[in-house]
Amino acid sequence: MWSVWLLALTILAGLVAAVVRYLSMRGSAAGTMDAGSGGSGAMHHGQAADALLRMGAGNDLGQLLGTSLLRTWQLDSIAVAFVVLAAAAYLTAVLKVHRTMAWSGARTALFLAGLAVCVVCTCASIGVYDMALYSAHMLGHLGFVMVAPALLMAGRPIELALLALSESRRLAFERFLQGRFWTVFTAPPVALASYAVVIVGSHLTGLMDTIMTNPWAGQVEHLVYLVIGSQFFLLILGDTPGRWQLSTPARWLMLALSMAVDTFVGIVIMQGSTPVRMLAVPGLSVNTLSDTHTGGAIMWFGGDGIMAAIMIGLVLGWLNDPERRKHDSSGWLEQARRVSFDERTGAGGSPASAADDLDFDDEDSSLNAYNAYLAKLNGDAAGSEHSSSS
Repeated sequence: MWSVWLLALTILAGLVAAVVRYLSMRGSAAGTMDAGSGGSGAMHHGQAADALLRMGAGNDLGQLLGTSLLRTWQLDSIAVAFVVLAAAAYLTAVLKVHRTMAWSGARTALFLAGLAVCVVCTCASIGVYDMALYSAHMLGHLGFVMVAPALLMAGRPIELALLALSESRRLAFERFLQGRFWTVFTAPPVALASYAVVIVGSHLTGLMDTIMTNPWAGQVEHLVYLVIGSQFFLLILGDTPGRWQLSTPARWLMLALSMAVDTFVGIVIMQGSTPVRMLAVPGLSVNTLSDTHTGGAIMWFGGDGIMAAIMIGLVLGWLNDPERRKHDSSGWLEQARRVSFDERTGAGGSPASAADDLDFDDEDSSLNAYNAYLAKLNGDAAGSEHSSSS
């Protein structure tokens, strides 16, 4: 357990050393230039942002083609520090839980994959070009608001925390999860509204011009996307204590509604006549309006494709998991089916009692009532034919 944090602290120390070295080198270079011109050698504007967020990106990026997709990298120290701390905390909890019970290796892999997506979206070519190409920025957007949150929540970090915490802290955490703030924050209407507001607000209000030209605004955007995406996918892929335990059909509905938001925003961007403002980079020739339309297409097809893939995964998991189907029997759709059954057959069960009965379809009383209903239908049909023939 201590080895995990020793490795994390070593990486963080390396990040600090890299930032200090970068600032020192840039400061020396600026001082030499200013001395030759009689200047004061003050730190250039944006130097801190370059050191913390975009170290190594360079100014002459060139076209994002061929091997540039793989060999173009930068160091976003803040993002990497966040990933290192999150990974260390998660792995520490896994090691604690493993002392008394098994924890799924697949969940651990999913969580770490979500953190890896964060690194790729900030440090790989997507992050390097995210202020110069709106299409690259949109790829990063999909990573932060969809792919990374989905993987992180599939790793069940809240469930892991409940298992790893001491009894007193676990009880306090459970009280928080049952409290008013968490109940409102994770309410399905609130999660959907937050998702829609963030997607529409960041893309269709002119705010994107600021995000594309200010690295700190872009950093805030990443954080907001990750939080809102996690809020949404906690309901879709998580399974935590609290008021909101959605059935699988309800999760499908939430995904479908989110796809409508992505489609609307993507189509509006594709049909726009004003390009998003992008930073001009030497060596990179960009048709800004065409690239803006490409970003809209990525939003539409890419966003809907990711949501559809998650929906298919939920369907397959539901079909292969009898326990999930039993859990879903308490949902409103199943209750409506059983109410209709009671009305047609005269079985007389209440929705609440029916929802508590997980073997409803296998009960002899239900089968007998259904067979009697079919016999009645056949008798009525035979009587109608007899009357018509006579």
